[in-house]
Formats: sequence, structure tokens, C-alpha cells
Amino acid sequence: MISSKRSQLFLIGFSLAFPLGASVRVIDETAIPYTGFLRKAEFDQRFPGETLAKSDTVKSGWYVLYSQESLQYLFGPMSLQSTSQDYLDQLREIVKGAIAQRPEISDYTLQLLKTPFDINNLPDATESSKDEPDPEASKPMQTPPPSNGFWGMVKRLFGF
Repeated sequence: MISSKRSQLFLIGFSLAFPLGASVRVIDETAIPYTGFLRKAEFDQRFPGETLAKSDTVKSGWYVLYSQESLQYLFGPMSLQSTSQDYLDQLREIVKGAIAQRPEISDYTLQLLKTPFDINNLPDATESSKDEPDPEASKPMQTPPPSNGFWGMVKRLFGF
């Protein structure tokens, strides 16, 4: 499946993006669907985001954290928890598809965060994969399965 191979390349490219602990990249949440089919170079060109040093602060809101090996990406900020949960679920499915094709990239963290949080203490990917909600987030809203609307068409088009 071409889209799975592109997801693999994208996630592998993620791990080479930054030296360990050097910075955090904040990207608009609307970039999440593109992680499933754009190559790393194409994604970086289309969504350059903002690279923050560990001493910088992030804007208020909800964020989806993706951490793998030596990088940390924050997708956001979003004003609603339900919206951020939808994006987290979408990224979770993209990551699972890539891992199904390449299990060795399974050390990652996916997490929903709400400001304020300490950018210096973001969770890193560890020996086993973590995919857990933010403890401050209380109970995330349950989202219904995706409909056959626009995103369903996009997923079918790219083989999801």
C-alpha cells in the first residue's frame, strides 16, 4: 500500500528531524491528516511550523503530542478538547498503519496535553510505546466512528 509506505517514510524522517532534546516543533493541527501520505520533505515544506527551544513557551490551548526517539512534535493549539481528541484519534490511526508495516518504529508517545504544561518536561518515547491521555484532561469525549463524508473519501482515496 503506497500510503502506508509514505507513512513509514514520514515517521522515520520524523525521528531524524532534531537532535535529542534540542527543541520542540509546533505545527498546526490541520497538518495531521497529511502525515499519512506526504513524504517528510514535502510535509516540512508545506507545514514548517515553529521550532521552539526548551526555554520557550507555547500558546494556550490543547495540543496533540507526538514524540518518537529524538523528536517532539506538538500539533495545535486547539481551543476545544473534543477537537483535539478527534485529531489525536486520527493521528493514532495513521501511526498504527505505519507500525503495522514497520514494527521497529513502534517506540513513540501520543498524548493529549492542555496548557499550561512545562515544555522542558514533555514525555519522551521510551522502550515501550505509550498512547495515553493527559491526566488533567479528565475523561475525553467519545467520538463516533468516522463517517463516509469528506474525510472518508480522502481516506479511501489514499488507501486508509
